[in-house]
Amino acid sequence: MKRFYVLFTLDELEKYRGQDGNDIYLAILGQVFDVTKGRKHYGPGGTYHFFTGNAGTRAFVSGDFSQQGLKENLDGLSLKDIQGISGWVDFYHQQYTYIGKLVGHFYDENGNPTAAMDEFENLLEQAKQKQKEDDEDLKRFPPCNSETKVGVSRRIWCSENSGGIKRDWTGVPRQYFQPGNSQARCACVRDKGPPSSGGSSSNNGDLNNPNMKVYDGCEPTATSCNFKD
Repeated sequence: MKRFYVLFTLDELEKYRGQDGNDIYLAILGQVFDVTKGRKHYGPGGTYHFFTGNAGTRAFVSGDFSQQGLKENLDGLSLKDIQGISGWVDFYHQQYTYIGKLVGHFYDENGNPTAAMDEFENLLEQAKQKQKEDDEDLKRFPPCNSETKVGVSRRIWCSENSGGIKRDWTGVPRQYFQPGNSQARCACVRDKGPPSSGGSSSNNGDLNNPNMKVYDGCEPTATSCNFKD
C-alpha cells in the first residue's frame, strides 16, 4: 500500500509541540517525524523539547540549543558532523514515524530536494569515503596500548591486539604524523617484512615511513616504552 506524506511549513510544524496533549513533531534535515511516543523526552518540560516544532538540524551536532543555534544552515560543519547528522536521521527513522517533509532549506514547496540537500548528500559521500580511508589507516597502523599513572609515569606498548585490532604481528610504537591531521598519534608499526605501501624491496616493514618518528627516550626496537612524568 502506497503511503502519502505531508508537506509542512514551519508555521504548521510549530503547532505540534505537545501542548494540551497534542502530538509532537520534530524535523531534522527537512524530514518530519512524529515523536509523540517519546513525550517524556520531547513534550513540554522534556530534555529535548526545544527540538520540537522547530527546524534546528545544526544543533544536533553543534550542541548549541539556543534560538541562534537552532538553524538549518550547515556551513562550516566538519565531515564528522555531517556523518553525525546522518546518524541522527537514521535513528529517527528506526525509532519513530516519518510523516513528511519540511518546506524550506532542504525541500522546496513541491517536496523536491533543494541545492542544500544536494550539497549535504555530496558531503556525506565525502564523509563516508574519509571514514573508509581512516578505517584502512587504523588497520595499517593500529593504535598503541597506553596507561598513565598520574604524576608518576606513562607507558605505551604494542601487542597483537593493541588498539582493538587483531593481527599476526606486534610492531613497535612510533609517533605517527598522519597527513591531514594536526596532531601525531601513537601507532604500532611493522618492523619486519615488506612495507605496507609496496614498491620497495626493504624488509624492515614500515620503519622507513617518513611520517613516523621514534619517541624520545624509547629504544627504536622496543615494543614497550615507559616515560616518567
